[in-house]
Amino acid sequence: MNYLLFGGQPNAGKTSTVTRLTNTLLAVPFSFRVIDGTFPPLRGNDFLILLERKINKNQSQYIIVNSPSDDALTINILRDFITKHSDKTIDVIISSVRDIGWERNHFFTTLKISSTDINVFEIPLARVTRRKKSGHFTPALNWYEATLDRHINFIITNPPFNL
Repeated sequence: MNYLLFGGQPNAGKTSTVTRLTNTLLAVPFSFRVIDGTFPPLRGNDFLILLERKINKNQSQYIIVNSPSDDALTINILRDFITKHSDKTIDVIISSVRDIGWERNHFFTTLKISSTDINVFEIPLARVTRRKKSGHFTPALNWYEATLDRHINFIITNPPFNL
């Protein structure tokens, strides 16, 4: 199982990045479908889902996508969701993770992985800090998200993810 993590401080865009990636995975050419959970979420922004894509009639690819990792409860819910679907071969787990602090430590301890594991790939996120009144915030944010999304698309379509 491979992990694609988006790390950063609160309000760095982890959830919005995971949401954009999920929309990409649901669209052509990836064409995954949600088989457990709800996307888009009915309330708020956070979600936890299982995606499936049929490779042939006997084989599927599975991805777990998790947007929240802000507290012990949401991290434990992710662990339980992974366990719930342990009858399937999960190819990738996509999740947000905090940059520092006890939440990050709890995330890695609970999932029994390390940020230095060969199958864990973490993309660090940062805030766009242009002042909104300067008129440069929106173009800077658009550039940041578009560039980030292009990099993510390259990463998920190449080894080790091969989606």
